[in-house]
Amino acid sequence: MDMRGVEYVKAKMPKLGLGTWQVRNESIPAAVDAALASGYRFIDTAQIYGNEAAIGKALKEALPKYNLQRADIFITSKLAPANQGPGAEKAIEQSLKNLQTDYLDLLIIHWPGSSNPSESPKNKELRKQSWETMEKFYDEGKLKAIGVSNYTERHLQELLGHAKVHPAVNQCEYHVHYQTNSLVDYCKKNQIHFQAYSSLGSPEGRKKLAADPQVIAMAEKYKISVHVLLLAWAINQDMSVLPRSTQKAHIEENLKAASVKLDPADVKSLLSDTADQKYCWDPNVVA
Repeated sequence: MDMRGVEYVKAKMPKLGLGTWQVRNESIPAAVDAALASGYRFIDTAQIYGNEAAIGKALKEALPKYNLQRADIFITSKLAPANQGPGAEKAIEQSLKNLQTDYLDLLIIHWPGSSNPSESPKNKELRKQSWETMEKFYDEGKLKAIGVSNYTERHLQELLGHAKVHPAVNQCEYHVHYQTNSLVDYCKKNQIHFQAYSSLGSPEGRKKLAADPQVIAMAEKYKISVHVLLLAWAINQDMSVLPRSTQKAHIEENLKAASVKLDPADVKSLLSDTADQKYCWDPNVVA
């Protein structure tokens, strides 16, 4: 229970997970196997990714190989925009079936808008309906925690106005070139864990982040790769991260970020209120 007496979370989430956005089904078995072998215990997927079933099958085959049980793994999925509102219940049941599990550790609303236009006034009601459905699954124990993704302060204020189950997570784009620090502070103040995605810049910004002189200099100072530095920078701000890779070497390397301790002064040196180079979709346009 949190301080306001609202149900919060029944699961403990690792600070670094395997992201699976744009990971094709045929690449899932090797990626999941490499992740579990390296020590990952957190897999992030989404209905819209189209790979839930492949992940469910891969986990069923790989868990016994590493003497692991379902309870040893934290699984997150996301309610797709098209499934918001009346379609939420059926979509959640399908995710459970796809992932071959009786429960999800975390389910989040993927986007504050539905498949309607971003400015549609229906978005607000569909968000509310979706959350109420997720609360039902939470009460039944089929969801250990529920949260959101790409929610602005405005969307969070709306949610907190009616939520019976407190949102556990807000998963948003966040990296050295795009810092929503006021949103991060708002989440901390309201006991919502801030989870960063596209920590490495996503396909569009990856090269730009990797070539940032300040980032390169700091990586050299700590004798780590730029990728590990970028992930560690977020983790050292008490965020969790979801690096995506299908390459065993990269999967292993990314996990090192979880144990890198940065000097607080170095973390602060990369913080900026003017870092607004967004590389992913923008939720500010969603009504």
